[in-house]
Amino acid sequence: MHLPFCARRCPYCDFPTAHLDAGREARYLDALAREARDRLPPGWRARTVFFGGGTPLELTTPGIERLVEIFSGRIARGAEVTAEANPRTLLARKLRALRDGLGLCRLSLGAQSFRPRLLAALGRFHRPEDVRKAVAVARAEGVRSLNLDLIFAIPGQRPSELEEDLDALLSLRPDHVSAYCLTVEEGTAYGRSAAAGRLRLPSDGVQARYFARVRCRLRAAGFQHYEISNFARPGHRCRHNQRTWRNHPYYGLGNGAASHVAGVRMRNHPELDAYVEAVETGGGEAAVAEREELPFARKVRETAYLALRTSEGLVRARFLRELGVDPERFFARELARLRAQGLLVDKPGRVHLSGRGVRFADAVAVELL
Repeated sequence: MHLPFCARRCPYCDFPTAHLDAGREARYLDALAREARDRLPPGWRARTVFFGGGTPLELTTPGIERLVEIFSGRIARGAEVTAEANPRTLLARKLRALRDGLGLCRLSLGAQSFRPRLLAALGRFHRPEDVRKAVAVARAEGVRSLNLDLIFAIPGQRPSELEEDLDALLSLRPDHVSAYCLTVEEGTAYGRSAAAGRLRLPSDGVQARYFARVRCRLRAAGFQHYEISNFARPGHRCRHNQRTWRNHPYYGLGNGAASHVAGVRMRNHPELDAYVEAVETGGGEAAVAEREELPFARKVRETAYLALRTSEGLVRARFLRELGVDPERFFARELARLRAQGLLVDKPGRVHLSGRGVRFADAVAVELL
């Protein structure tokens, strides 16, 4: 579920976001309810749920209560339910409402950095102490699995500042860490600054060294590096994302949300008002702005690429069972080239990225896709 409301748009963000006001919130949630009613099959229950954004917990307390009302009958018992939050604006009563009403068990906090100078460079308005307070609130409210987001290779970031960020993050004892190299997307404030030569980005070599350091520190602290950007303590891997990386079907609701159902890839209207108006006038199915039926060969290639993003890698028996294709035959030439370059490691019944392969995962994706 995409909840697009943000107090401030970050300069690196290319997600469809909007400012919150009471009237806009009410109309949006009504549209979300209509979309859910019209698009989700009768009696269907979600096994994993991710409330993303935007900042879902920017909703007002009545908005949170309305969200619970919409989805309380749509979530299976024992489901993994995750919500994203901004450390500065997290309130215990909203967490409690989602926990009691929808079974919230995971929280993802956008820490990004613990250095005020770097937070300012990222356009974040929270302070390092806000992250510590938010972690305490989450633990007090019984959140069983806590993720912290970290961004590295920020323009001007020194190696010592990366170490300080990692020290501060580990001191909070999160259960899961999503660590991202700063990416500059077209159409964002950072993208425009980079195109105009006003933003100097770290070199590929610096980015690779910083990523290697993040990986080393987190693994030494007991985290499993189970996907390119994701690290978890044992028992705390994100089930929702694991299903996505296995290319399993999912519904996406809300403006800009993507779905993958029965071999069809769909994307909703990205702009909030266009999404709301489409649903109000045409019903939930009108939320979808783009549809693409995936050719079988492309599905095979996407499934392989996604599998190789994970530590488990490409499992031959699963690939055969789910797609009826032997990956060693389908990708014979591609896998031979990747092996020759030292980007893959062979294990019984599967193949996964080597340490070098993790560094060059984008190149592996190009080879497979």
